[in-house]
Amino acid sequence: MLWELLFLMGKTDSKENTKIRFEQKLLSDEHFILVAIMNEKIVGYSWAQDYGFHLRTGKKISRLHDLFVHPAWRHQSAAANLFGAVKEWARGNGTSWMQWYSSPGATGFYQRLGLKPLETEADYPEFEIEFFENHQ
Repeated sequence: MLWELLFLMGKTDSKENTKIRFEQKLLSDEHFILVAIMNEKIVGYSWAQDYGFHLRTGKKISRLHDLFVHPAWRHQSAAANLFGAVKEWARGNGTSWMQWYSSPGATGFYQRLGLKPLETEADYPEFEIEFFENHQ
Protein backbone atom coordinates (compact mmCIF):
# COMPACT_ATOMS: atom_id res chain seq x y z
CA MET A 1 0.00 0.00 0.00
CA LEU A 2 1.19 3.51 -0.76
CA TRP A 3 0.90 4.57 2.88
CA GLU A 4 3.60 2.06 3.79
CA LEU A 5 5.99 3.67 1.29
CA LEU A 6 5.26 7.15 2.63
CA PHE A 7 6.08 6.03 6.15
CA LEU A 8 9.15 4.09 5.03
CA MET A 9 10.55 7.36 3.67
CA GLY A 10 10.08 8.93 7.11
CA LYS A 11 9.46 12.54 8.11
CA THR A 12 5.67 12.20 8.35
CA ASP A 13 3.79 13.93 11.13
CA SER A 14 0.97 11.39 11.40
CA LYS A 15 -0.78 8.75 9.35
CA GLU A 16 -4.06 10.67 9.43
CA ASN A 17 -2.57 14.02 8.33
CA THR A 18 -0.54 12.35 5.58
CA LYS A 19 -3.66 10.64 4.24
CA ILE A 20 -5.62 13.93 4.22
CA ARG A 21 -2.83 15.78 2.37
CA PHE A 22 -2.40 12.94 -0.08
CA GLU A 23 -6.12 12.89 -0.92
CA GLN A 24 -6.15 16.70 -1.36
CA LYS A 25 -3.23 16.55 -3.78
CA LEU A 26 -4.86 13.75 -5.77
CA LEU A 27 -7.85 16.03 -6.38
CA SER A 28 -5.71 18.99 -7.50
CA ASP A 29 -4.93 19.56 -11.18
CA GLU A 30 -1.62 21.13 -10.11
CA HIS A 31 -0.26 17.86 -8.73
CA PHE A 32 0.83 14.72 -10.54
CA ILE A 33 1.15 11.57 -8.43
CA LEU A 34 2.04 8.28 -10.03
CA VAL A 35 2.69 4.87 -8.49
CA ALA A 36 4.88 2.03 -9.71
CA ILE A 37 3.40 -1.44 -9.42
CA MET A 38 5.40 -4.63 -9.80
CA ASN A 39 4.04 -8.12 -9.14
CA GLU A 40 0.78 -6.52 -8.02
CA LYS A 41 2.54 -4.51 -5.28
CA ILE A 42 2.99 -0.77 -5.03
CA VAL A 43 6.77 -0.42 -5.00
CA GLY A 44 7.28 3.30 -5.59
CA TYR A 45 5.77 6.64 -6.40
CA SER A 46 6.55 10.06 -7.80
CA TRP A 47 4.98 13.42 -7.01
CA ALA A 48 5.40 16.58 -9.07
CA GLN A 49 3.68 19.95 -8.97
CA ASP A 50 2.89 22.55 -11.60
CA TYR A 51 3.97 25.86 -10.04
CA GLY A 52 2.43 27.85 -12.86
CA PHE A 53 3.96 30.73 -14.76
CA HIS A 54 6.93 32.70 -13.47
CA LEU A 55 5.98 36.29 -12.68
CA ARG A 56 8.67 37.95 -14.83
CA THR A 57 9.49 35.44 -17.57
CA GLY A 58 6.06 33.97 -18.16
CA LYS A 59 7.65 30.51 -18.34
CA LYS A 60 5.98 27.62 -16.55
CA ILE A 61 7.90 25.91 -13.76
CA SER A 62 7.24 22.46 -12.32
CA ARG A 63 8.93 20.83 -9.35
CA LEU A 64 9.57 17.17 -8.68
CA HIS A 65 8.93 16.76 -4.95
CA ASP A 66 9.39 13.02 -4.48
CA LEU A 67 10.60 10.02 -6.43
CA PHE A 68 10.89 6.97 -4.22
CA VAL A 69 11.17 3.24 -4.81
CA HIS A 70 11.22 0.73 -1.99
CA PRO A 71 14.81 -0.51 -1.51
CA ALA A 72 13.82 -4.12 -2.27
CA TRP A 73 12.60 -3.07 -5.73
CA ARG A 74 15.39 -0.75 -6.82
CA HIS A 75 17.49 -1.40 -9.93
CA GLN A 76 14.49 -2.88 -11.77
CA SER A 77 13.54 0.18 -13.86
CA ALA A 78 10.73 1.42 -11.58
CA ALA A 79 12.49 4.70 -10.77
CA ALA A 80 13.50 5.33 -14.38
CA ASN A 81 9.93 4.68 -15.53
CA LEU A 82 8.49 6.98 -12.86
CA PHE A 83 10.96 9.72 -13.77
CA GLY A 84 10.20 9.32 -17.48
CA ALA A 85 6.48 9.66 -16.79
CA VAL A 86 7.05 12.82 -14.73
CA LYS A 87 9.12 14.32 -17.56
CA GLU A 88 6.36 13.54 -20.07
CA TRP A 89 3.74 15.06 -17.76
CA ALA A 90 5.85 18.22 -17.37
CA ARG A 91 6.47 18.51 -21.10
CA GLY A 92 2.80 17.85 -21.84
CA ASN A 93 1.55 20.60 -19.54
CA GLY A 94 3.79 23.23 -21.11
CA THR A 95 6.52 23.28 -18.48
CA SER A 96 9.57 25.30 -19.46
CA TRP A 97 11.70 24.19 -16.49
CA MET A 98 11.38 21.23 -14.17
CA GLN A 99 13.46 21.54 -11.01
CA TRP A 100 14.16 19.34 -8.01
CA TYR A 101 16.56 18.60 -5.19
CA SER A 102 18.00 15.13 -4.91
CA SER A 103 19.00 13.29 -1.82
CA PRO A 104 22.77 12.79 -1.91
CA GLY A 105 22.25 9.03 -2.29
CA ALA A 106 20.05 9.45 -5.39
CA THR A 107 22.42 11.74 -7.29
CA GLY A 108 24.03 8.78 -9.05
CA PHE A 109 20.62 7.66 -10.34
CA TYR A 110 20.05 11.01 -12.06
CA GLN A 111 23.59 11.04 -13.40
CA ARG A 112 23.02 7.58 -14.94
CA LEU A 113 20.08 9.18 -16.75
CA GLY A 114 22.51 11.71 -18.23
CA LEU A 115 21.65 14.60 -15.91
CA LYS A 116 24.14 16.73 -14.02
CA PRO A 117 23.49 18.61 -10.79
CA LEU A 118 23.68 22.38 -10.91
CA GLU A 119 26.85 23.89 -9.50
CA THR A 120 25.84 24.75 -5.95
CA GLU A 121 27.21 24.18 -2.49
CA ALA A 122 23.93 22.73 -1.22
CA ASP A 123 23.79 19.54 0.83
CA TYR A 124 21.06 18.30 -1.51
CA PRO A 125 22.09 18.57 -5.16
CA GLU A 126 19.76 20.59 -7.36
CA PHE A 127 18.75 19.45 -10.83
CA GLU A 128 16.91 21.19 -13.62
CA ILE A 129 15.63 20.20 -17.03
CA GLU A 130 14.82 22.87 -19.58
CA PHE A 131 12.18 21.94 -22.17
CA PHE A 132 13.17 24.18 -25.08
CA GLU A 133 10.09 23.37 -27.15
CA ASN A 134 7.84 24.84 -24.45
CA HIS A 135 9.35 28.32 -24.51
CA GLN A 136 7.01 31.07 -25.60
